[in-house]
Amino acid sequence: MPTNRKYIEKWSLAYHLLKYYVDFCFNFYFPTSVSGLENIPKDKSIIFTPNHQNALIDALAILRAKTWQPVFLARADIFEKPLFNKILTFLKILPVYRIRDGYGNLQKNDEIFDKTMDVIRNKNGLCIMPEGNHGDKKRLRLPLKKGIARIAFQTEDASNGTIDIHIIPVGLDYTHYIRVGSSLHLRFGPPIRVKPLLVEYKKNPATGYNLLLDLLAKGLKAEMINIEDDKYYNSYKMIIDMFTPEYLKEKKIINNHANRVETQMLLINKMDHLKQKSPDDFLLLIANALEYNMLIKKMNLEPIFFPSTLSKRIGLTTTLIFALITLPLFIFSFINNLIPLSIIHFFTKRIKDTQFVSTFKFVMGLLLFPIIHAIQLIVFAFIVADLYFIIAYIISLPLSVYFFFKWLKLIRVSFRNLREVYCRLFNTDKIKRAQELKIKIGKMMWLEVNRKEEEEYLPTYLSQ
Repeated sequence: MPTNRKYIEKWSLAYHLLKYYVDFCFNFYFPTSVSGLENIPKDKSIIFTPNHQNALIDALAILRAKTWQPVFLARADIFEKPLFNKILTFLKILPVYRIRDGYGNLQKNDEIFDKTMDVIRNKNGLCIMPEGNHGDKKRLRLPLKKGIARIAFQTEDASNGTIDIHIIPVGLDYTHYIRVGSSLHLRFGPPIRVKPLLVEYKKNPATGYNLLLDLLAKGLKAEMINIEDDKYYNSYKMIIDMFTPEYLKEKKIINNHANRVETQMLLINKMDHLKQKSPDDFLLLIANALEYNMLIKKMNLEPIFFPSTLSKRIGLTTTLIFALITLPLFIFSFINNLIPLSIIHFFTKRIKDTQFVSTFKFVMGLLLFPIIHAIQLIVFAFIVADLYFIIAYIISLPLSVYFFFKWLKLIRVSFRNLREVYCRLFNTDKIKRAQELKIKIGKMMWLEVNRKEEEEYLPTYLSQ
Protein backbone atom coordinates (compact mmCIF):
# COMPACT_ATOMS: atom_id res chain seq x y z
CA MET A 1 0.00 0.00 0.00
CA PRO A 2 1.75 3.22 -1.16
CA THR A 3 1.83 5.54 1.85
CA ASN A 4 4.78 7.78 0.96
CA ARG A 5 3.60 11.35 0.55
CA LYS A 6 6.48 11.97 -1.85
CA TYR A 7 4.67 9.98 -4.56
CA ILE A 8 1.09 10.93 -3.74
CA GLU A 9 0.46 12.38 -7.21
CA LYS A 10 1.50 9.12 -8.94
CA TRP A 11 -1.09 6.68 -10.28
CA SER A 12 -1.71 3.80 -7.85
CA LEU A 13 -2.94 0.36 -8.87
CA ALA A 14 -4.02 -0.49 -5.30
CA TYR A 15 -5.99 2.75 -5.11
CA HIS A 16 -7.51 2.06 -8.54
CA LEU A 17 -8.73 -1.40 -7.50
CA LEU A 18 -10.07 -0.19 -4.14
CA LYS A 19 -11.96 2.60 -5.90
CA TYR A 20 -14.23 0.08 -7.68
CA TYR A 21 -15.39 -1.29 -4.35
CA VAL A 22 -15.79 2.14 -2.76
CA ASP A 23 -17.68 3.54 -5.76
CA PHE A 24 -20.05 0.56 -5.78
CA CYS A 25 -20.83 0.95 -2.08
CA PHE A 26 -21.06 4.72 -2.37
CA ASN A 27 -23.66 4.49 -5.12
CA PHE A 28 -25.70 2.22 -2.84
CA TYR A 29 -25.53 4.71 0.05
CA PHE A 30 -25.95 7.81 -2.14
CA PRO A 31 -27.30 7.03 -5.65
CA THR A 32 -25.38 9.66 -7.61
CA SER A 33 -26.05 11.60 -10.79
CA VAL A 34 -23.58 13.94 -12.49
CA SER A 35 -23.91 16.82 -14.94
CA GLY A 36 -21.41 19.20 -16.52
CA LEU A 37 -18.56 16.75 -17.11
CA GLU A 38 -18.13 18.41 -20.49
CA ASN A 39 -16.92 21.52 -18.60
CA ILE A 40 -13.78 19.69 -17.46
CA PRO A 41 -11.10 20.40 -20.06
CA LYS A 42 -8.99 17.48 -21.19
CA ASP A 43 -5.24 17.37 -20.60
CA LYS A 44 -5.26 20.46 -18.36
CA SER A 45 -4.16 21.15 -14.82
CA ILE A 46 -7.36 21.15 -12.76
CA ILE A 47 -8.36 22.28 -9.29
CA PHE A 48 -11.82 21.10 -8.20
CA THR A 49 -13.57 23.33 -5.67
CA PRO A 50 -16.84 21.80 -4.40
CA ASN A 51 -19.13 23.32 -1.80
CA HIS A 52 -18.67 21.47 1.49
CA GLN A 53 -21.71 20.04 3.27
CA ASN A 54 -21.10 16.43 4.28
CA ALA A 55 -17.55 15.84 5.61
CA LEU A 56 -15.57 13.11 3.79
CA ILE A 57 -18.62 12.14 1.74
CA ASP A 58 -18.10 15.27 -0.38
CA ALA A 59 -14.63 14.07 -1.37
CA LEU A 60 -15.93 10.58 -2.16
CA ALA A 61 -18.61 12.20 -4.33
CA ILE A 62 -15.92 13.83 -6.47
CA LEU A 63 -14.17 10.45 -6.77
CA ARG A 64 -17.43 8.75 -7.72
CA ALA A 65 -18.00 11.12 -10.65
CA LYS A 66 -15.29 9.65 -12.87
CA THR A 67 -12.40 7.20 -13.12
CA TRP A 68 -9.56 9.35 -11.82
CA GLN A 69 -7.21 9.79 -8.85
CA PRO A 70 -7.33 13.42 -7.68
CA VAL A 71 -5.52 14.53 -4.53
CA PHE A 72 -7.45 16.18 -1.69
CA LEU A 73 -6.57 18.67 1.01
CA ALA A 74 -7.98 18.16 4.53
CA ARG A 75 -7.47 19.59 8.00
CA ALA A 76 -4.25 18.43 9.63
CA ASP A 77 -5.62 17.23 12.99
CA ILE A 78 -6.97 14.02 11.46
CA PHE A 79 -3.39 13.05 10.48
CA GLU A 80 -2.02 13.04 14.04
CA LYS A 81 -2.01 9.28 14.60
CA PRO A 82 0.62 7.44 12.47
CA LEU A 83 -1.85 4.80 11.26
CA PHE A 84 -4.38 7.43 10.13
CA ASN A 85 -1.55 9.35 8.50
CA LYS A 86 -0.65 6.32 6.38
CA ILE A 87 -4.25 5.52 5.50
CA LEU A 88 -5.04 9.11 4.50
CA THR A 89 -1.86 9.35 2.44
CA PHE A 90 -2.81 6.14 0.63
CA LEU A 91 -6.21 7.73 -0.02
CA LYS A 92 -4.36 10.69 -1.61
CA ILE A 93 -5.21 13.24 1.06
CA LEU A 94 -2.76 15.93 2.17
CA PRO A 95 -2.94 17.90 5.45
CA VAL A 96 -3.42 21.64 5.75
CA TYR A 97 -2.31 23.22 9.02
CA ARG A 98 -4.30 25.96 10.73
CA ILE A 99 -3.45 28.27 13.62
CA ARG A 100 -5.45 26.01 15.96
CA ASP A 101 -3.00 23.21 15.07
CA GLY A 102 -0.20 25.25 16.62
CA TYR A 103 1.55 28.29 15.24
CA GLY A 104 4.78 26.30 14.84
CA ASN A 105 3.05 23.87 12.49
CA LEU A 106 2.07 26.57 9.99
CA GLN A 107 5.48 26.42 8.35
CA LYS A 108 4.70 22.81 7.37
CA ASN A 109 2.18 24.24 4.91
CA ASP A 110 5.09 25.37 2.73
CA GLU A 111 6.01 21.74 2.16
CA ILE A 112 2.37 20.86 1.48
CA PHE A 113 2.00 23.73 -1.01
CA ASP A 114 5.13 22.52 -2.81
CA LYS A 115 3.59 19.06 -3.08
CA THR A 116 0.32 20.51 -4.42
CA MET A 117 2.36 22.09 -7.21
CA ASP A 118 3.58 18.61 -8.16
CA VAL A 119 -0.01 17.37 -8.15
CA ILE A 120 -1.19 20.22 -10.38
CA ARG A 121 1.72 19.83 -12.79
CA ASN A 122 1.03 16.09 -13.00
CA LYS A 123 -2.56 16.88 -14.10
CA ASN A 124 -4.13 14.51 -11.57
CA GLY A 125 -6.58 17.09 -10.34
CA LEU A 126 -6.35 18.74 -6.95
CA CYS A 127 -9.51 19.05 -4.84
CA ILE A 128 -9.88 21.85 -2.29
CA MET A 129 -13.00 22.73 -0.28
CA PRO A 130 -12.80 26.54 -0.48
CA GLU A 131 -15.31 27.10 2.33
CA GLY A 132 -12.81 25.54 4.74
CA ASN A 133 -15.45 23.73 6.84
CA HIS A 134 -18.70 21.89 6.33
CA GLY A 135 -22.22 22.98 7.21
CA ASP A 136 -25.74 21.56 7.09
CA LYS A 137 -27.36 24.46 5.24
CA LYS A 138 -27.66 24.75 1.48
CA ARG A 139 -25.73 27.96 1.30
CA LEU A 140 -22.25 29.05 0.21
CA ARG A 141 -20.36 30.05 3.34
CA LEU A 142 -18.39 33.23 2.73
CA PRO A 143 -15.72 34.44 2.68
CA LEU A 144 -13.93 31.63 0.87
CA LYS A 145 -10.53 30.65 2.23
CA LYS A 146 -7.48 32.18 0.57
CA GLY A 147 -5.58 28.87 0.44
CA ILE A 148 -7.07 27.98 -2.94
CA ALA A 149 -6.00 31.34 -4.40
CA ARG A 150 -2.52 31.10 -2.93
CA ILE A 151 -1.93 27.60 -4.33
CA ALA A 152 -3.30 28.50 -7.76
CA PHE A 153 -1.35 31.75 -8.17
CA GLN A 154 1.93 30.49 -6.73
CA THR A 155 1.86 27.44 -8.99
CA GLU A 156 0.93 29.46 -12.07
CA ASP A 157 3.52 32.12 -11.26
CA ALA A 158 6.27 29.56 -10.71
CA SER A 159 5.68 28.25 -14.24
CA ASN A 160 5.49 31.77 -15.76
CA GLY A 161 1.90 31.10 -16.77
CA THR A 162 2.68 27.95 -18.77
CA ILE A 163 0.65 25.50 -16.65
CA ASP A 164 -2.68 27.24 -17.38
CA ILE A 165 -4.60 26.08 -14.29
CA HIS A 166 -8.37 25.66 -14.65
CA ILE A 167 -10.45 25.91 -11.46
CA ILE A 168 -13.72 23.96 -11.67
CA PRO A 169 -16.58 25.01 -9.33
CA VAL A 170 -18.57 21.93 -8.25
CA GLY A 171 -22.04 22.05 -6.75
CA LEU A 172 -23.11 19.16 -4.49
CA ASP A 173 -26.71 18.57 -3.46
CA TYR A 174 -28.06 15.84 -1.14
CA THR A 175 -31.72 14.97 -0.62
CA HIS A 176 -30.71 13.84 2.88
CA TYR A 177 -27.27 14.00 4.48
CA ILE A 178 -27.47 10.73 6.45
CA ARG A 179 -30.22 8.39 5.29
CA VAL A 180 -29.12 5.39 3.20
CA GLY A 181 -30.51 5.58 -0.33
CA SER A 182 -30.73 9.39 -0.42
CA SER A 183 -29.78 10.78 -3.81
CA LEU A 184 -26.84 13.05 -4.57
CA HIS A 185 -26.22 15.28 -7.58
CA LEU A 186 -22.95 16.86 -8.74
CA ARG A 187 -22.76 19.82 -11.10
CA PHE A 188 -19.38 20.64 -12.65
CA GLY A 189 -19.40 24.27 -13.73
CA PRO A 190 -17.45 26.16 -16.42
CA PRO A 191 -13.74 26.52 -15.56
CA ILE A 192 -12.07 29.67 -14.23
CA ARG A 193 -8.64 30.17 -15.76
CA VAL A 194 -5.93 31.46 -13.44
CA LYS A 195 -3.47 32.61 -16.13
CA PRO A 196 -5.44 35.73 -17.23
CA LEU A 197 -5.50 36.90 -13.57
CA LEU A 198 -1.77 36.52 -13.11
CA VAL A 199 -1.05 40.15 -14.09
CA GLU A 200 -3.26 41.46 -11.27
CA TYR A 201 -1.67 39.01 -8.81
CA LYS A 202 1.84 40.20 -9.69
CA LYS A 203 0.82 43.83 -9.18
CA ASN A 204 -0.78 43.11 -5.82
CA PRO A 205 -1.21 39.55 -4.47
CA ALA A 206 -4.11 40.57 -2.17
CA THR A 207 -6.00 42.08 -5.11
CA GLY A 208 -5.37 38.96 -7.18
CA TYR A 209 -6.60 36.71 -4.35
CA ASN A 210 -9.81 38.69 -3.93
CA LEU A 211 -10.48 38.77 -7.67
CA LEU A 212 -10.09 35.01 -8.00
CA LEU A 213 -12.16 34.27 -4.90
CA ASP A 214 -14.96 36.56 -6.15
CA LEU A 215 -15.03 34.71 -9.47
CA LEU A 216 -15.02 31.38 -7.68
CA ALA A 217 -17.87 32.42 -5.38
CA LYS A 218 -19.96 33.42 -8.41
CA GLY A 219 -19.09 30.15 -10.12
CA LEU A 220 -20.11 28.08 -7.11
CA LYS A 221 -23.37 29.96 -6.63
CA ALA A 222 -24.24 29.15 -10.25
CA GLU A 223 -23.86 25.41 -9.59
CA MET A 224 -25.48 24.88 -6.18
CA ILE A 225 -28.63 25.56 -4.21
CA ASN A 226 -27.74 28.74 -2.34
CA ILE A 227 -30.28 30.12 0.13
CA GLU A 228 -28.69 33.31 1.40
CA ASP A 229 -31.59 34.47 3.58
CA ASP A 230 -30.64 33.23 7.04
CA LYS A 231 -33.74 34.54 8.82
CA TYR A 232 -36.19 32.69 6.58
CA TYR A 233 -33.90 29.83 5.52
CA ASN A 234 -36.24 27.03 6.69
CA SER A 235 -39.24 28.61 4.95
CA TYR A 236 -37.27 29.03 1.72
CA LYS A 237 -36.21 25.41 1.80
CA MET A 238 -39.65 24.09 2.59
CA ILE A 239 -41.29 26.16 -0.17
CA ILE A 240 -38.83 25.17 -2.89
CA ASP A 241 -38.91 21.49 -1.84
CA MET A 242 -42.70 21.53 -1.78
CA PHE A 243 -43.26 23.47 -5.01
CA THR A 244 -40.60 21.79 -7.19
CA PRO A 245 -42.60 18.60 -8.02
CA GLU A 246 -45.61 20.75 -8.98
CA TYR A 247 -43.42 22.93 -11.20
CA LEU A 248 -41.79 19.96 -12.95
CA LYS A 249 -45.15 18.25 -13.52
CA GLU A 250 -46.75 21.40 -14.94
CA LYS A 251 -43.76 22.13 -17.20
CA LYS A 252 -43.59 18.44 -18.25
CA ILE A 253 -39.98 18.11 -17.11
CA ILE A 254 -38.60 14.78 -15.91
CA ASN A 255 -38.51 14.70 -12.11
CA ASN A 256 -34.90 13.72 -11.53
CA HIS A 257 -32.32 15.18 -9.17
CA ALA A 258 -30.56 17.24 -11.85
CA ASN A 259 -33.82 18.94 -12.87
CA ARG A 260 -34.86 19.44 -9.25
CA VAL A 261 -31.63 21.31 -8.53
CA GLU A 262 -32.08 23.47 -11.63
CA THR A 263 -35.68 24.23 -10.66
CA GLN A 264 -34.85 25.07 -7.05
CA MET A 265 -32.13 27.47 -8.12
CA LEU A 266 -34.73 29.22 -10.28
CA LEU A 267 -37.28 29.31 -7.45
CA ILE A 268 -34.79 30.81 -5.00
CA ASN A 269 -34.07 33.60 -7.47
CA LYS A 270 -37.81 34.22 -7.86
CA MET A 271 -38.33 34.38 -4.09
CA ASP A 272 -35.36 36.74 -3.70
CA HIS A 273 -36.83 38.92 -6.43
CA LEU A 274 -40.22 38.96 -4.73
CA LYS A 275 -38.60 39.92 -1.41
CA GLN A 276 -36.83 42.83 -3.08
CA LYS A 277 -39.70 44.13 -5.22
CA SER A 278 -42.68 43.40 -2.99
CA PRO A 279 -41.71 42.83 0.67
CA ASP A 280 -45.36 42.67 1.80
CA ASP A 281 -46.18 39.83 -0.59
CA PHE A 282 -42.98 38.06 0.37
CA LEU A 283 -43.86 38.24 4.06
CA LEU A 284 -47.36 36.95 3.28
CA LEU A 285 -45.80 33.99 1.46
CA ILE A 286 -43.54 33.32 4.44
CA ALA A 287 -46.45 33.64 6.88
CA ASN A 288 -48.45 31.06 4.92
CA ALA A 289 -45.42 28.77 4.87
CA LEU A 290 -44.89 29.10 8.63
CA GLU A 291 -48.53 28.34 9.40
CA TYR A 292 -48.50 25.42 6.95
CA ASN A 293 -45.35 24.00 8.53
CA MET A 294 -46.79 24.38 12.03
CA LEU A 295 -50.01 22.52 11.12
CA ILE A 296 -48.17 19.72 9.35
CA LYS A 297 -45.77 19.21 12.24
CA LYS A 298 -48.65 19.12 14.75
CA MET A 299 -50.07 16.20 12.76
CA ASN A 300 -46.60 14.58 12.64
CA LEU A 301 -46.60 14.70 8.85
CA GLU A 302 -43.86 15.82 6.46
CA PRO A 303 -44.55 19.16 4.73
CA ILE A 304 -42.81 18.20 1.49
CA PHE A 305 -44.89 15.04 0.91
CA PHE A 306 -48.29 16.39 1.92
CA PRO A 307 -50.80 15.70 0.52
CA SER A 308 -50.04 12.20 -0.73
CA THR A 309 -51.74 11.21 -3.96
CA LEU A 310 -55.02 9.31 -3.86
CA SER A 311 -53.39 6.35 -5.59
CA LYS A 312 -50.76 6.13 -2.83
CA ARG A 313 -53.43 6.17 -0.13
CA ILE A 314 -55.49 3.56 -1.96
CA GLY A 315 -52.42 1.40 -2.56
CA LEU A 316 -51.41 1.60 1.10
CA THR A 317 -53.22 -1.64 1.95
CA THR A 318 -51.41 -3.52 -0.83
CA THR A 319 -48.06 -2.08 0.29
CA LEU A 320 -48.61 -3.10 3.91
CA ILE A 321 -49.66 -6.60 2.87
CA PHE A 322 -46.48 -6.89 0.78
CA ALA A 323 -44.44 -5.69 3.76
CA LEU A 324 -46.11 -8.30 5.98
CA ILE A 325 -45.46 -11.10 3.47
CA THR A 326 -41.80 -10.13 3.14
CA LEU A 327 -41.34 -9.66 6.90
CA PRO A 328 -39.57 -13.05 7.27
CA LEU A 329 -37.04 -11.94 4.65
CA PHE A 330 -36.52 -8.71 6.57
CA ILE A 331 -35.98 -10.63 9.81
CA PHE A 332 -33.46 -12.86 8.03
CA SER A 333 -31.70 -9.75 6.65
CA PHE A 334 -31.74 -8.09 10.06
CA ILE A 335 -30.21 -11.14 11.79
CA ASN A 336 -27.58 -11.48 9.07
CA ASN A 337 -26.49 -7.87 9.54
CA LEU A 338 -27.22 -7.41 13.22
CA ILE A 339 -23.58 -7.29 14.34
CA PRO A 340 -22.26 -4.61 11.93
CA LEU A 341 -25.47 -2.59 12.25
CA SER A 342 -25.29 -2.68 16.06
CA ILE A 343 -21.62 -1.62 16.12
CA ILE A 344 -22.24 1.25 13.72
CA HIS A 345 -25.32 2.38 15.63
CA PHE A 346 -23.49 2.23 18.98
CA PHE A 347 -20.67 4.51 17.86
CA THR A 348 -22.84 6.78 15.69
CA LYS A 349 -24.84 7.89 18.73
CA ARG A 350 -21.63 9.31 20.20
CA ILE A 351 -20.86 11.58 17.23
CA LYS A 352 -21.63 15.18 18.13
CA ASP A 353 -21.25 16.72 14.66
CA THR A 354 -24.12 15.27 12.62
CA GLN A 355 -22.32 16.10 9.36
CA PHE A 356 -19.83 13.37 10.23
CA VAL A 357 -22.51 10.70 10.74
CA SER A 358 -22.82 9.59 7.12
CA THR A 359 -19.02 9.56 6.75
CA PHE A 360 -18.68 7.34 9.82
CA LYS A 361 -21.51 5.03 8.77
CA PHE A 362 -20.14 4.66 5.26
CA VAL A 363 -16.51 4.03 6.23
CA MET A 364 -17.48 1.63 9.03
CA GLY A 365 -19.83 -0.16 6.65
CA LEU A 366 -17.07 -0.56 4.07
CA LEU A 367 -14.93 -2.32 6.66
CA LEU A 368 -17.39 -4.14 8.91
CA PHE A 369 -19.85 -5.73 6.50
CA PRO A 370 -17.32 -7.75 4.45
CA ILE A 371 -15.27 -8.76 7.52
CA ILE A 372 -18.22 -9.88 9.63
CA HIS A 373 -19.94 -11.51 6.65
CA ALA A 374 -16.74 -13.47 6.00
CA ILE A 375 -16.69 -14.68 9.62
CA GLN A 376 -20.38 -15.62 9.42
CA LEU A 377 -19.72 -17.53 6.21
CA ILE A 378 -16.88 -19.51 7.78
CA VAL A 379 -19.07 -20.43 10.77
CA PHE A 380 -21.95 -21.35 8.45
CA ALA A 381 -19.67 -23.54 6.31
CA PHE A 382 -18.53 -25.48 9.38
CA ILE A 383 -22.10 -26.04 10.55
CA VAL A 384 -23.67 -26.76 7.14
CA ALA A 385 -21.36 -28.99 5.10
CA ASP A 386 -23.31 -28.59 1.88
CA LEU A 387 -21.76 -26.70 -1.03
CA TYR A 388 -25.09 -25.55 -2.51
CA PHE A 389 -26.29 -24.11 0.80
CA ILE A 390 -22.94 -22.38 1.27
CA ILE A 391 -23.17 -20.81 -2.21
CA ALA A 392 -26.74 -19.74 -1.52
CA TYR A 393 -25.66 -18.16 1.75
CA ILE A 394 -22.79 -16.32 0.04
CA ILE A 395 -25.26 -14.82 -2.44
CA SER A 396 -27.74 -13.96 0.30
CA LEU A 397 -25.29 -11.88 2.35
CA PRO A 398 -24.95 -8.81 0.09
CA LEU A 399 -28.58 -9.14 -1.00
CA SER A 400 -29.66 -9.06 2.65
CA VAL A 401 -27.97 -5.66 3.11
CA TYR A 402 -29.82 -4.30 0.08
CA PHE A 403 -33.16 -5.77 1.14
CA PHE A 404 -32.81 -4.55 4.73
CA PHE A 405 -32.58 -0.89 3.75
CA LYS A 406 -35.15 -1.14 0.95
CA TRP A 407 -37.68 -2.72 3.32
CA LEU A 408 -37.06 -0.02 5.93
CA LYS A 409 -37.66 2.66 3.29
CA LEU A 410 -40.90 0.96 2.25
CA ILE A 411 -42.09 0.92 5.86
CA ARG A 412 -41.05 4.55 6.41
CA VAL A 413 -43.06 5.70 3.37
CA SER A 414 -46.01 3.49 4.30
CA PHE A 415 -46.24 4.85 7.83
CA ARG A 416 -45.96 8.39 6.49
CA ASN A 417 -49.00 7.73 4.27
CA LEU A 418 -50.77 5.91 7.11
CA ARG A 419 -50.37 8.93 9.40
CA GLU A 420 -51.96 11.10 6.74
CA VAL A 421 -54.91 8.72 6.37
CA TYR A 422 -55.37 8.84 10.15
CA CYS A 423 -55.30 12.66 10.15
CA ARG A 424 -57.80 12.81 7.31
CA LEU A 425 -60.18 10.79 9.50
CA PHE A 426 -59.61 12.50 12.85
CA ASN A 427 -58.04 15.92 12.09
CA THR A 428 -60.15 17.04 9.17
CA ASP A 429 -60.03 20.76 10.07
CA LYS A 430 -56.24 20.82 10.19
CA ILE A 431 -55.99 18.82 6.98
CA LYS A 432 -58.37 21.20 5.23
CA ARG A 433 -56.49 24.27 6.42
CA ALA A 434 -53.13 22.76 5.43
CA GLN A 435 -54.44 22.05 1.94
CA GLU A 436 -55.75 25.59 1.63
CA LEU A 437 -52.37 27.01 2.66
CA LYS A 438 -50.50 24.80 0.22
CA ILE A 439 -52.77 25.99 -2.60
CA LYS A 440 -52.15 29.62 -1.58
CA ILE A 441 -48.40 29.09 -1.51
CA GLY A 442 -48.57 27.42 -4.92
CA LYS A 443 -50.57 30.28 -6.42
CA MET A 444 -48.15 32.88 -5.12
CA MET A 445 -45.18 30.93 -6.47
CA TRP A 446 -46.79 30.48 -9.88
CA LEU A 447 -47.58 34.19 -9.99
CA GLU A 448 -43.91 34.97 -9.37
CA VAL A 449 -42.57 32.27 -11.71
CA ASN A 450 -44.74 33.49 -14.59
CA ARG A 451 -44.17 37.19 -13.95
CA LYS A 452 -42.65 39.09 -16.86
CA GLU A 453 -39.62 41.28 -16.28
CA GLU A 454 -41.43 44.53 -17.03
CA GLU A 455 -44.58 43.60 -15.11
CA GLU A 456 -45.26 45.88 -12.15
CA TYR A 457 -45.95 44.52 -8.69
CA LEU A 458 -49.38 45.11 -7.23
CA PRO A 459 -50.42 44.42 -3.65
CA THR A 460 -51.70 40.86 -3.31
CA TYR A 461 -55.30 41.90 -2.67
CA LEU A 462 -55.31 43.76 -6.04
CA SER A 463 -53.63 41.02 -8.05
CA GLN A 464 -56.02 38.25 -7.06
